[in-house]
Amino acid sequence: MGLRKSSFVGSIAGAVLLGFGLASIPARAANEKPTTGPATRADAVFRSPEETIASMKLPEGYHLELIASEPIVDAPVAIAWDGNGRMYVAEMRTYMRDIDDKKWDERVSQVLRLEDTKGDGHYDKHTVFADKLLLPRMILPLDDRVLINETNTTDLYCYRDTKGDGVADEKTQFYKGNGRGQNLEHQPSGLIWNLDNWMYDTSGGTRFRYTRGKLESEGIYSRFAQWGLSQDDVGKMYYSSAGFEQPAFSFQQPIIYGKIELPNELSNGFTECWPICHMPDVEGGPNRLRPNVTLNHFTGCCGQSIFRGDHLPQDLYGDFLLCEPVGRLIRRAKVTVVGGKTILNNAYDKSEFIASTDPNFRPVNSATGPDGCLYICDMYRGIIQEGSWVKEGSYLRKQVKAYDLDKNTGRGRIYRLVHDGMKPGPQPHMLDQKPAELVQYLSHPNGWWRDTAQKLIILRGDKSVVGALQQLARNGPSVLGRMHALWTLEGLDAADKDLITEKLKDSDPKVRLAAVRISENWLKEKDKDPAILSALKPLEHDPDPSVVIQYVLTNFRMKVENADQLADAAIASNKNYPTVREVVKAWRDVVEEKRKQEEKDKAQKLADAKKAEIVMKGKEIYLSSCISCHGPDGVGAPVPDAPGQMLGPPLKGSKRLLADKARPPRIVLYGFMGELNGKNYPGQMPGLSAADDEWIASALNYARNSWGNNAPIIEPADVAKARKETEGREASWTVKELDELKVGK
Repeated sequence: MGLRKSSFVGSIAGAVLLGFGLASIPARAANEKPTTGPATRADAVFRSPEETIASMKLPEGYHLELIASEPIVDAPVAIAWDGNGRMYVAEMRTYMRDIDDKKWDERVSQVLRLEDTKGDGHYDKHTVFADKLLLPRMILPLDDRVLINETNTTDLYCYRDTKGDGVADEKTQFYKGNGRGQNLEHQPSGLIWNLDNWMYDTSGGTRFRYTRGKLESEGIYSRFAQWGLSQDDVGKMYYSSAGFEQPAFSFQQPIIYGKIELPNELSNGFTECWPICHMPDVEGGPNRLRPNVTLNHFTGCCGQSIFRGDHLPQDLYGDFLLCEPVGRLIRRAKVTVVGGKTILNNAYDKSEFIASTDPNFRPVNSATGPDGCLYICDMYRGIIQEGSWVKEGSYLRKQVKAYDLDKNTGRGRIYRLVHDGMKPGPQPHMLDQKPAELVQYLSHPNGWWRDTAQKLIILRGDKSVVGALQQLARNGPSVLGRMHALWTLEGLDAADKDLITEKLKDSDPKVRLAAVRISENWLKEKDKDPAILSALKPLEHDPDPSVVIQYVLTNFRMKVENADQLADAAIASNKNYPTVREVVKAWRDVVEEKRKQEEKDKAQKLADAKKAEIVMKGKEIYLSSCISCHGPDGVGAPVPDAPGQMLGPPLKGSKRLLADKARPPRIVLYGFMGELNGKNYPGQMPGLSAADDEWIASALNYARNSWGNNAPIIEPADVAKARKETEGREASWTVKELDELKVGK
């Protein structure tokens, strides 16, 4: 979108009332007097957008522009654009409006649509596209339809504006999922249309494909992540988790190949962060603070993106950007591939890309826009942690009250990052163009344009462009254009075996990678296509180790005969690239872990089939909600860069988990805080009283009968009884309370 030079008209207040101030305010180091101690209550009051932008510290040449703010926008958490560049904004209007989160379930949240009707870079029109929503968490524009998902369900609904007034008047169910009655921070988000033409969210358990006019879904490797999901140019996805306190993981290979995480993929000290806001409102307590009262470690990591735009400095392209709302900052990491291994390094020494001294600056999402710039969602509020962690008696609640952070609600901002001498790019009009016109955009320098053009061509299903796509795949001067042409053909069911075989020899490894993955379409059947197998074999000696790794993973995933021997041969042929060996080991570890679990499940079923069936109902719940702190093996999840320290206490052999059927439901209902067995853990266990009785019973039964644990089944009625007997309770439990509790077995 073209940027028109402008300034705030009259005052910032006037711009805010319009909701679309676009003043270019030079961002600089925070203008407040430097402090070394904690901020004061006066520091935590709301500031105007102009004041907040002035509080930002950015590298020289970079600036933030206000795109939208209150009262138009309230608690924005995600943004996405349709093919005509209209921005859709998901708002969580009921998120922590008070310290006890009493009215979180009111259906008053919205998805807004912001439009630039003049093509001058100003979003001058806004409408409420969809309303009466429960904390919307996914938005994905298709064509003139927009997918929206809300909290507490995995259903996906399609919304469409058929009247052209910016308001959705048609709603149809796109995918029927199921209810989820758990903490809203532990639910899927981040729905994206990936390069491989499948849609993924952060849960990783199911992916979706909408081609040939129908929806397909399939289960894949499940990897717990939280808020936000992004992909790079070759379709590798980047996950993050506040629960695991992991800023980035599972980015080595596409998630369909399992948990491929390698040693030293995050540079030394990467999980440390460097805020300039001196606020102690950290859920992990004093252990998460430096002496100068700044956050010492990523804990709210979310809203990550790979910048793929073309209207900011070229050295930002391909970098990993991560929001840290607890630290009031955004990390920039350089992404490098060394010998086939992807490695993330902080771009700055003990400093961050964007940081603010404004305590209410809460960046939660980032995205590359159609104009080639970076956009940032700022919930702009006092409390950022969900209510389960701000209960009576908690460290965090004391900090919230001390700074009156619970009074700071009802606002939100969206910013655009620009750079000196560079204007944002033009507005797209892809929804008005024919498929033949969209082919050119597959070679666009902005990844948003390439992705959107591919998606729209496939959704329209017009095979008249097959010839043009084949020509582009064969002779296109742009490497990324050739790659996208191949994937677009795959999405149209028009990938030609001869073309794919030819592209396995393309001069660029990115194209060869795509050809290897697409070749899997001919390896699905029991009788593998011999011509494809023969064409793949030379890739064992490919000069690029990333291609060798993809060749090995394809053989494993498609269960090619002698895949293990082929992998060993690839390792032997690539001794200068130890990453090949590391990836093979990671794959084999995933397979072995799965095999062992299947054996355990089988043994449990043979011992007591009825009990095994009940226990397995809780497995998915545990993997999505409990694993982040208690770990996959029930001994606790390790704190990154803190040897020997766990995020949560062990459940394996836990006497409080196994002793009776009365205490465990109480712990899950209201949570736990304080010292346990002489140890302090960084995170307070949240209460999950919003979950239904069956959900809680299922989760407990899995934990009470896994990793060698063996305990009687807890029925939903047991949970209901505990709920009734503790009615009115809000505070989390302490060890002393639990141990003194008089309950039956």
